[in-house]
Amino acid sequence: MKKLIALLLILTLSLTVLASCNIFSGNENEQNGASNENSGTEDNTVIRIGYMQGPTGMGMAKLIHDNGGAAGNQKYQFTKFEDASKATAALLSGSIDMACLPTNNAAIIYNTKNAAAQVLALNCLNSLFLLTKSGTEITSFEDLEGKTIYTISNGTPKVILQHILNEKGINATIATEAVINGDTKALAQPSNLASAMIAGAVDIALVPEPVATAAPLQVANQNKGYTYKVALDITDVWETISENPIAMGCIVGRTDFVKEHKNITDAFLAEYKSSIEFIANKENIDTSAAYIVEAGVLGAAGPAKKSLTNLGNAISYVDGEEMKKVLIDFYNSINVNLIGGKLPDDNFYYKK
Repeated sequence: MKKLIALLLILTLSLTVLASCNIFSGNENEQNGASNENSGTEDNTVIRIGYMQGPTGMGMAKLIHDNGGAAGNQKYQFTKFEDASKATAALLSGSIDMACLPTNNAAIIYNTKNAAAQVLALNCLNSLFLLTKSGTEITSFEDLEGKTIYTISNGTPKVILQHILNEKGINATIATEAVINGDTKALAQPSNLASAMIAGAVDIALVPEPVATAAPLQVANQNKGYTYKVALDITDVWETISENPIAMGCIVGRTDFVKEHKNITDAFLAEYKSSIEFIANKENIDTSAAYIVEAGVLGAAGPAKKSLTNLGNAISYVDGEEMKKVLIDFYNSINVNLIGGKLPDDNFYYKK
């Protein structure tokens, strides 16, 4: 009898141990399942994107069209800014997550704001042209010796102009103010320079697209008695001093945002690349112009088409190691004081 009781106790204990093992095993499997589920959770965060008028915004136009227009959708929210300073302020305040900016602004943010933003991709190479008013003849960059060249104070145009003048040893004056109807006006943004040209206040202007297209058209339409024409494409001038392209525009992301939301950042960049390639393809020029107008990047299809034609291959998507190489070469070719006092370190360049 005692042996039977002992045997029953052993069997009971064995079953208890086995049951416990199954319970723990089941919990472990459930935990593993939960972990896998969490790791595969879809990130539904809306990316808030800032863009501006001009070439840096042109490549975004199809992406905007495909995602609810300017109103955005469940993936993206779009905000158009008047200038780079306002887009930068919104980025730093956390009001937006990404912004299209001039490349020197991107470096300044990284170098002076505790690496608050990373450059995700280039979206625009050279988009600068030298325009002259009727009565002023410029056929080569060397003809600018002793002349006054008007350009905007913000962004890359002034930076690029200074570098070319220095490299070629040309003594010319760079002006970022113009007298319009007796008043001195700051030429902070492309629109300010366009207004000065329409008023006939400048003889020589270094301007980006779309001003290079829009301002002469407005002057002609208003029968001002003078005209403006493209005298030089700065791409051709730059190639005489550098083997690497001008890197004018880029898209940056807040560092904390892109680290926390890498999957949707990478998905956005894939869609953004497709958008830029569509806009850059001259076979799509009519549709691209319509998208550009729809996004508010330019006001009319005619000037949009002319701008796209003038820009050639400037609307381009470049990321990864190629982006890093192009930017480092470009930053090395200009005064480091114009990019925050030093070259950005490797963490500045986003890696997918």
